[in-house]
Amino acid sequence: MPDPTLRELADHEGPFASVYVDNTHDTEDAAAQQRLRRRAVRAELSEKGATPAILDAVDDALSAGTPGRCGRAVITDRRSVVIAETLRTPPPQQVVRLSPLPYLLPLLALREPVVPYVVAVVDDDGADLSGADAYGQRLARTVRGDNVAATAREVTRLADRARASLILLAGDVTPRAAVCEAIAPRNRRIVQLGAASRATGRGAADLDEEIHRTLQEDADQRRRALADLFDRELGRTDGLAEQGVSGISAAIRAANVDTLLVDAAALGDRTVCVGSDPTQVRPLDSAREHTRRRRADEALPLAALAARADVITCVGDHSPADGVGALLRHG
Repeated sequence: MPDPTLRELADHEGPFASVYVDNTHDTEDAAAQQRLRRRAVRAELSEKGATPAILDAVDDALSAGTPGRCGRAVITDRRSVVIAETLRTPPPQQVVRLSPLPYLLPLLALREPVVPYVVAVVDDDGADLSGADAYGQRLARTVRGDNVAATAREVTRLADRARASLILLAGDVTPRAAVCEAIAPRNRRIVQLGAASRATGRGAADLDEEIHRTLQEDADQRRRALADLFDRELGRTDGLAEQGVSGISAAIRAANVDTLLVDAAALGDRTVCVGSDPTQVRPLDSAREHTRRRRADEALPLAALAARADVITCVGDHSPADGVGALLRHG
């Protein structure tokens, strides 16, 4: 499902600062290292022509620190921060851009996966339910008493509300297994995790890590499935797939892209022309009057999101022509 926050970036005015840095805090001099990174980012943006408002906004967003190994993603429009997220994995290289459009590909590759899910921690006294929908809205419920049917019913109700395709069960082994047996899958994947205590909170950190790992595995599996589907559709004479800058630009203009696949390395420094409407993208050889030349790795993902398509990153064997491909909505 397209991210509504990213889709709204098409309504913001540039220039945009797009910054991705290693924000690891696991050494004694971590604070000093962070100050040096912030100073270097500020200097680079200043050299690129960033206004004081952008410089201050980026610096303030980079000042937030999380213990351990992590990254930081910051995107501003011409006035203020629009996205500031901690990344569980640092970016492979630091990115500092100031450009007319936001650069979203590193964020899409490294951010927490958006997977609607419900998790239930179960024991003989009831269950604590939590989860999130496709928009990141948090959900929570508590079921009291040793009632397997009631717990299974509430898990199902919460999963329906979140439109969750993944249900995670943790807690004491026997009641957890009973609840698992009582839940009707309804095309959902049900995963039993390790033990965790509702009463004492014992194992909470391990449970959080296990939840994250399972969500990441599910997101990776979905990404591989989409890439495989793209390959199959591309191989069919009337397949619902397109590739290459020219074909993808036409599909976006026609609002015919369901999922955009981008290999950032293969797309490289290619450019396209963009009109006043971000979805009006064209290859350079078919540029129209009143269009402006923009980087394809910025313009195409933003255009797809503005057209309510999903965007995923891909590499290696699934890389499409020109580094950009799409699953189409119709033929």
